[in-house]
Amino acid sequence: MGKRWPDDGIHTYSVQEAAHSNIPRLIKVVPTIVADDNADNDVCFNWIEIPKASLVKGRAIKLVSASIYDPGVALGNIELYFARGSGDSGTAPTTAQNLQDGAAGSAVVDITAAEGTAIAVCGSVLLSYDDTVGLVLAGVLTATNINLIMAPASDSTSLYVGGVYRSNPADNSGGNTTMDVYLGFEG
Repeated sequence: MGKRWPDDGIHTYSVQEAAHSNIPRLIKVVPTIVADDNADNDVCFNWIEIPKASLVKGRAIKLVSASIYDPGVALGNIELYFARGSGDSGTAPTTAQNLQDGAAGSAVVDITAAEGTAIAVCGSVLLSYDDTVGLVLAGVLTATNINLIMAPASDSTSLYVGGVYRSNPADNSGGNTTMDVYLGFEG
């Protein structure tokens, strides 16, 4: 492993780390969504861990693409929010720090500025319905060329992602309860 200087925050890389620092990787997370008739600005899903977002604890990474596959076609515009977690260890957000305090679904975002600061919200990306590919019984949202630089907490390799509907999605009452979120990272 490379050497980390204690005071200046500069990380020097070993030859092996430098050679592998830009290898792209795809991470899939499967958040729970509520089978409900959601509306614009309702929480789509609360925080879920993105394990091993970075290959080295605390090292910056670049989000280059994001896709959502929804087998129930409940898609609308969805804004993904990213957080580092609490403290140096990047502790997962608590229920009180969720985008919506309690279960997502038919409820607007209620996270406070203090709660967002405590879990180090570090970016967002809008996946637009304009870029949706409609399949017969499913939908796919995709955003590319994102280039959002983020870093996990200093003693963690994980980030967290949550989603908010930014348009009125199709009625998902009695529908699916999960969607697949694919995140493309470099670094």
